[in-house]
Amino acid sequence: MMMNIMSSPSTRENKITRKAVVKVMITESDVTKVFDFFENVKNMETGGALKFVRKEENGWWTCDRPVGKAKIKITHNNRELGVLDHVFVANGIEWKVHVRIVPNHNGSTTIWILTRPDELSEEEFEAQLKGFDSEIAGWKSALSVSI
Repeated sequence: MMMNIMSSPSTRENKITRKAVVKVMITESDVTKVFDFFENVKNMETGGALKFVRKEENGWWTCDRPVGKAKIKITHNNRELGVLDHVFVANGIEWKVHVRIVPNHNGSTTIWILTRPDELSEEEFEAQLKGFDSEIAGWKSALSVSI
């Protein structure tokens, strides 16, 4: 499921509000299991796009992608509220990714909010996100294996 959210220009700091895309994963796994899964960045390998994820210094994780190296750092971690925001840096572009994991009956819903980085046009932004749905499918499959 993808929702595009468009906003009007903002006058704060003379920046324009940018396009955001929302991605959603609904799973039978409970909030605790999903939070634990994504809190360990190494598990992101199961999405298929990231390989050789390894923990580095100062909370950073590095990994290989099909088009080069990347690094990830969890920036806001609040288990009680289901907040697991992170920064993803690749090709010199920093993505701020807001993640919420919320209860959904016996399972959970995970929501990623991705805002277009300044360095990307809308077309480039959309192209960069094309594989994200298949990553979600991989994560959901990995989570379902050990329910």
